[in-house]
Amino acid sequence: MGQLLGSKRRELLVKWIERTGSVSALEAAAALGASVRTIQRDIHELSLAGRLTRVHGGAVAAGRRKPPGDARLRLGILVPTRGYCFDAVLAGAEQAAAATGSTLIEADYDYTDDLAASRYARISSLELDGLLVTPQLPATTWGQLCGTDVPVVLIERPWELGWVRDLDPATSVAAARAPVDHVFTDHQSGFVLGLDHLAALGHRTIHCLIRDTPTAPALLATATAYAETIAPARGVTLGITRLRRSADQIRVLTDAMRQLDPQPTALFVHTDEDAVNAQQLLASQGLAVPGDISILSYDDGLPANPATGLSAVAPDRVALGKRAVEMIVDRLSSRGHHTHEAHPPTKLAIVPRLHHRATTAPADGARPAGPSAAAPPR
Repeated sequence: MGQLLGSKRRELLVKWIERTGSVSALEAAAALGASVRTIQRDIHELSLAGRLTRVHGGAVAAGRRKPPGDARLRLGILVPTRGYCFDAVLAGAEQAAAATGSTLIEADYDYTDDLAASRYARISSLELDGLLVTPQLPATTWGQLCGTDVPVVLIERPWELGWVRDLDPATSVAAARAPVDHVFTDHQSGFVLGLDHLAALGHRTIHCLIRDTPTAPALLATATAYAETIAPARGVTLGITRLRRSADQIRVLTDAMRQLDPQPTALFVHTDEDAVNAQQLLASQGLAVPGDISILSYDDGLPANPATGLSAVAPDRVALGKRAVEMIVDRLSSRGHHTHEAHPPTKLAIVPRLHHRATTAPADGARPAGPSAAAPPR
């Protein structure tokens, strides 16, 4: 079959599903003469238009109900638009769904309030046994979560009083009391791990450059507490700059780096993109990394090369997805047993890992101390 136009290919996919009830991305790619990635993009676009429902490995008819006698759990997962962060979360969820024999129905949204709410309404209208969700922070989505009638596991995003903006008092109290499980990255421990790594390398003037992302509040709070308590006891001067969101991210970063005073011997940067840009800006000034200044990233979403890559603190996003599915399967499996009602909501914190690569080294004249300062692998 010759290569089909995208619109024609998508119409054939819809007709295929109308005829058979489901389609495998792998089978469709072979039959329609396209790559699996192309078919996955087609399925994504058709799911956004409400013409089918995306599931792990392919798609089913829009609004398809659970077949009689099908004992497999149907789990919905709703996360922000895919990038390296949530691609990894979905990969982990897919692994756990396959291991537990569950069907995973996937949906995503971009950072727009109305879109997040509409995606939630669409995925929750299906016959699901449970829902895994990384909610947007506006009150509309959180209000909907409070009223769901299936078990929910939150992935990332805090579920605490006072966190969600514009949430009315009654809904705020309901949110705090809602019996939801929660798996999240322990950003506090991860950020302290990174700061301790730089301090163990002998760096006494460290500056944190933190981009304004959903992760930023936790990192900023941790950096502030560290600067006020731990840093003075270790003789460390810790500076903190919040990088605002902008259409010109590099300009914001450049301006922030020009204002660094005193000049640090190490930078701790969130995100990876900002860390790479910071390295390039330093090179343009004739400064070598890590010879003149070390750079540690908080993210670790870029392809890693131990010899040339960024040293980074890495949230384990695959583990987030896996544990979220395992938590909801565990809760669903206890239904009908006396332990179900006595099973309190669970909060599971996953601690990031430190990957010491090529961009952090002992400060000039300093002797590294402790295991976190060990030389990077060769």
